[in-house]
Amino acid sequence: MTARATRLESTSTTADRRSACPGLFRIVAARDGGLCRLKVPLGRLSADGARAVATAATRYGNGIIEITNRANLQLRGIREGADADLATDLLAAGLGPEHPESDDVRNVLISPTAGLDRRHHLDAGPVAAAILRHLETDADCRKLSPKFSVLVDGGEDVAVLDHPHDLWLAAIDGETFAFGVAGCPPVVPEETTPFISVAAADAAWAVVVALALFIDLAAGDPEVTRVRHLQPRASWSSFLDRLSKRLGLTANLGDKARRWRRPAPVAMGHIGIRDQRQTGFVSVGSVPPLGRLSPADLTCLGEIAAEHGGGLRLTPWQSVMVPDVRREKAGQVVEALENLSFICTPTHPLATTIACAGSAGCMRGRGDTKTDALLLVDAHETGWLHLSGCERSCASAGVADATLLAVSPGTYDMFVKDASATHRFGRRVAEGLSVDQARQRMRQAR
Repeated sequence: MTARATRLESTSTTADRRSACPGLFRIVAARDGGLCRLKVPLGRLSADGARAVATAATRYGNGIIEITNRANLQLRGIREGADADLATDLLAAGLGPEHPESDDVRNVLISPTAGLDRRHHLDAGPVAAAILRHLETDADCRKLSPKFSVLVDGGEDVAVLDHPHDLWLAAIDGETFAFGVAGCPPVVPEETTPFISVAAADAAWAVVVALALFIDLAAGDPEVTRVRHLQPRASWSSFLDRLSKRLGLTANLGDKARRWRRPAPVAMGHIGIRDQRQTGFVSVGSVPPLGRLSPADLTCLGEIAAEHGGGLRLTPWQSVMVPDVRREKAGQVVEALENLSFICTPTHPLATTIACAGSAGCMRGRGDTKTDALLLVDAHETGWLHLSGCERSCASAGVADATLLAVSPGTYDMFVKDASATHRFGRRVAEGLSVDQARQRMRQAR
């Protein structure tokens, strides 16, 4: 074993200090073997990177690769004792952190169309990259939870507005960001989400200051791992007031900014052919069924990207985009993706169906959600459908239009989205449904 592999093995042993979340250096036991989560910086994966992941999934795992709801990749079925060699191979391919100790906290989300979107206010990529660099290099940030996340929103039509972000930046215009905490930018007029405004040139610095403030406030309290945990100790408004003082800001929200609401994103804008800002180029988005790829699929994606596009962009909706495709080649790319059985049509039921690993892969799963989801496709017509093997909702950060929660093998409780409901999945409308009964219920609701 190489000296580097020995070091990685040591890192893996000590990395369990805060969470059972899988990572590159923390392989977590699952029902189908070890689970490795590979964080893909800003969701961007090169063609060479795709081939390297495909090779690693074959060499060390069972060949199942999943796109996560944070635009990362999971490799399943990692064999016992393969941890260090897996990490060493992926690091050699340029996949992984500069400092192993920072792997957990590299959670910066941007739109998969950042820098490409025709309606964005600015390119969120440089600001997000600066924040990611700080998270990787600042030792204090290693105190953060592996679930702690930062959103940088450039005002794109395709936006990640269904995640519980700890810190978020959203472009008001080309010169100013709204900066808020514990949620997402306000969209509808009646929302009262508090935020401050910062100049775009100062946005990354403002996040660095906010991270230091949170770490200070959370020190000594193991129950405070996310910004939302500061309540009732401190309100979000008081957090922003303290942040403003650290930033040296006073009266930093004028009337225009106070009235600002983020325009609603375009539904399913990440699927299909989409014009880019760059004249003559498009991006092509597609969904591997239920967010799963085989090594052959990922290898082919790398080949498609190398021939036609500018790498791959993973999305938080368990899908993938090929950007920088010449418009006249878009049809060829769609054909190649459909030959992989990927969905390139936003209205296809599988484009809006999410399912976790379920009992086939997860020890907590109470139902075989992947298999059952495929049995419901003929009944699912509109809106997002989520099958969850337990209450943790690993596959979906937001609340789907309809959720089936497994209570035992082949049996589900049904929920519908309802902002007034207290359950995390919404309002419970049925209990103990078989898959056939759930199908009938869904057909009746059409």
